[in-house]
Amino acid sequence: MKNLKFHILTFLNYLKHRAYSKKKDQISIDASSRLLRGFNIKFLVSPEKRKYVEIGKNCMLNNSILFESSTGKVNIGDRCYFGSDGIIISRKEVIIGNDVTFAWGVTIYDHNSHSLAIQDRKEAVKHFYLNYGKDDCFEKIDFKNVKAGSITIKDNVWIGMDVLILKGVTIGEGAVIAARSVVFEDVEPYSIYAGNPARLIKKINNRT
Repeated sequence: MKNLKFHILTFLNYLKHRAYSKKKDQISIDASSRLLRGFNIKFLVSPEKRKYVEIGKNCMLNNSILFESSTGKVNIGDRCYFGSDGIIISRKEVIIGNDVTFAWGVTIYDHNSHSLAIQDRKEAVKHFYLNYGKDDCFEKIDFKNVKAGSITIKDNVWIGMDVLILKGVTIGEGAVIAARSVVFEDVEPYSIYAGNPARLIKKINNRT
């Protein structure tokens, strides 16, 4: 059959939209956006009755969105592309503008995951050892000493493969982040950043 893969992906997109439409209190996805086979939204805790995820028009998404606590929010604008094996993990807020392109393997993490205090990390490991797999495992995690910060990615940004974007960062409009860079400070608009940590390589013409 001609275009068999296209028809399969179209059917999977339909099923995903149908499933997420049943969670309209928490999730809003424009019907024009294409949800590929790798796309999923997962809650490790019981979500509150509020919007956690909002996705705009004509996006093409193949990534995961994960909430480890009852807090957090992800807002994706129009015409965004997110490649496979990417993940957004939110406890604060991730805001993505319009026409943003993500290659595969991109990780966006708006908090530190663990406390800098050794004893807190020991307690976290003990908690997982005793409770991992239980329904309320993540409900009982203490995040009070874990720093978090909103991430904003503005319009027309291109993020290369395997890039890691950390808490509190703003990536300016039209910026390009080279593959496997680690971004933990703000990025200037219309510029190329690369490396670990990511540093300014050069400015680019905003009309190019």
